[in-house]
Amino acid sequence: MVCNPYDQLNTFLVQAFQEILREEESRICTGPFQNLSIREMHLIEAVCCACTEDGDNRSSAIAQRLHVTLSTVTTSVNVLTRKGYLLRQRDPQDRRVARLLPTELGWQANQIHQDFHRQMVAAVVDRLEEEELPVLVRALSAITTYFTGEDLSPALEKEQCHGHTDCNGQHQ
Repeated sequence: MVCNPYDQLNTFLVQAFQEILREEESRICTGPFQNLSIREMHLIEAVCCACTEDGDNRSSAIAQRLHVTLSTVTTSVNVLTRKGYLLRQRDPQDRRVARLLPTELGWQANQIHQDFHRQMVAAVVDRLEEEELPVLVRALSAITTYFTGEDLSPALEKEQCHGHTDCNGQHQ
């Protein structure tokens, strides 16, 4: 039975999302990081990115970045602090503000996570013809815009011209 393009796209999106999460979990949350969930890994990633990109590593900024509530971040940070992945540190300029910082273990977990994403993107790019990549990027931008309400096209064009730096400051 041949599905219409809308059904095919729906099936693709659901399967791709599930497979990315499954593969991410099987590759990252194993070995020394088997005590991490994918949600926890994404929180660690957000803290690492905030520490290297924009410097706003307050819990409220991390919650906004992840589109979750502050209480969700607070609860997860408590767990990740106990597990040794994150630290809370008082801001020297404003003692009321607590900054979130990755520990060495947090940085290591984030590096494995970034490596997974680099490998995933490289594997996709290797399977495409040169002229197919911009089409895929535009299509994925449309999907992202639907879910986030943010048009990423200008940022993507800038990255294409100037390269991309990941959350560890590594040029890709």
